[in-house]
Amino acid sequence: MKKFTKNEVSEILLSTILVVGFLTIAVTAPNAVQLFKYFDPKNTKDKWKIKRSMVRLEESKFIKKRVVAGEEQYILTETGKVRAMRYHLFSMKIAEQPKWDGLWRIVMFDIPEDKRTARLAINLALKKLGCVQYQKSVFITPYPCKKEIDFAADCFSVRRHIRIITAKELEGDDPIKKHFGL
Repeated sequence: MKKFTKNEVSEILLSTILVVGFLTIAVTAPNAVQLFKYFDPKNTKDKWKIKRSMVRLEESKFIKKRVVAGEEQYILTETGKVRAMRYHLFSMKIAEQPKWDGLWRIVMFDIPEDKRTARLAINLALKKLGCVQYQKSVFITPYPCKKEIDFAADCFSVRRHIRIITAKELEGDDPIKKHFGL
């Protein structure tokens, strides 16, 4: 198994549960953990590391265990869902188009001061998604990004404070074109 840190193992587990909906472990055959296929453990130490991460996630109230038809199922709690969405968000990228359609996507936000943490997180998320900061709360990308912006906004419950504008022309776009290789 590739060397993963505790946080990376937890991130993969939470992200997997987010995508799949749940993870199942056969109670009668505890070594038959379905999630091992995502890690490719080579020995019992690697398997133990994964199982220990599951226990930590459960103790931290990020996942909840229930037994259904003789199998343990792990599902995300609300706290776990938020954590998994944020892990997923910071690994996302806006997909580049093979041929630019000539349109700029301008993402603007005006998040109130009482949601300062969300504002800082959205700012960081937009940078990680590959957008270029044009002004303090204005970011630009040449690629369609509504799905990614909606996901980021939902992670922090601030969608109503974010606007996406599609524009044909952008004043002073030469540095931005150069940044994106257009």
